[in-house]
Amino acid sequence: MFYAALFIGFGLHQPFFPVWLKAKGLADGQIGIVLAGGQLIRLIATPVVTYLADKAGILSYAIVICCCATAVAFIGVGLADSFTMILIGVVITGLVWSPLVPLVDAYGLAGVAKRTLDYGRIRVWGSIAFMVTNIVGGLALTLVAPDWIVWMIWASMIPLVVASLMLVHDRRDRSVAPSGPGFFNQRFVLIMIAAALLQASHAVYYGFASIHWKALGYSGFTVGMLWAIAVLAEIAMFWLATRFTRDWRPTTFLLIGGAGGLLRWVLMALDPPLWINGPLQLLHAAGFGLVHLGTMSYLAARLPAHQRASGQGTVSVAIGGAMALSTLIAGYLYARVGASAYLAMGSLCVAGLIVTVVARAMPVPRPTAPVQPQSEGVGG
Repeated sequence: MFYAALFIGFGLHQPFFPVWLKAKGLADGQIGIVLAGGQLIRLIATPVVTYLADKAGILSYAIVICCCATAVAFIGVGLADSFTMILIGVVITGLVWSPLVPLVDAYGLAGVAKRTLDYGRIRVWGSIAFMVTNIVGGLALTLVAPDWIVWMIWASMIPLVVASLMLVHDRRDRSVAPSGPGFFNQRFVLIMIAAALLQASHAVYYGFASIHWKALGYSGFTVGMLWAIAVLAEIAMFWLATRFTRDWRPTTFLLIGGAGGLLRWVLMALDPPLWINGPLQLLHAAGFGLVHLGTMSYLAARLPAHQRASGQGTVSVAIGGAMALSTLIAGYLYARVGASAYLAMGSLCVAGLIVTVVARAMPVPRPTAPVQPQSEGVGG
């Protein structure tokens, strides 16, 4: 329920928030700066919030606080009326909204570990909500002016706050830290860099796909459907992946996902007609879905219980930083070369694939077993 509520907001924000920025009179370069500002603030907010959540040992309360603060912050974004004020509002919102994904992923992976659950079939409900919101948002834009988009996003925060209050409150984790090497090692760094490069390759798509499609004459409904096709493929991947990929290594996910992303961006740079562009969005299952599952698979296997939020936060910061820089570049390139900017995103996929191959060749660190605490029956 919480994943669904969280991705309602994302389902409105990713495809339609740039349209709202355009309706407010911002130039393409300014839109890139605003979107990048929301990403850059993750570099500060995410490590601080996730560290504090790990230190307190109670992730659910941190999630509730961030949800409530996000709902309040979006009111400020809606009331902003200039480039500077919008940028400030987006940055403030990012302080409390951006840590939610690593926090809830850490919370979710804890549940997966304790109850032997399937992460993909929990996370899939976020993708389903995202897809439905893409369609509903596209339909709504045929009925209301783009100025209302930001208030639609704000309204989506109401079910998010309600769902956060319904989460099972976790107890402080009193597990003993492992005595061997921690999760932060050379292989972790390479996997993190590879994931960041592959996910950052979506910058042109996230920031300017809707604007470009509308410039080509696509209706709001068609734009929403194109986004929905991508997420439908992602949903199928999350739901079925465990059945067919149980024995895959995390790097296998990244390699196949990166190759799918590379093919997608090269073809989208050619500005294909709608009958090709629609099926092309199915590659989102690889470029995003497989890369995300591979990253989560690696983290689930390598993060100790007392560092789940910090580890998730570290990866989130890397992806956020890469995405912010890529978004700035995307805004600059799209304003000058249009759809050809996707070729730059393809080069990020190539870099991510190279780093993944290097990480795959490295040995997996083997931490020594932690000292087990005495049981009550033993005394002491």
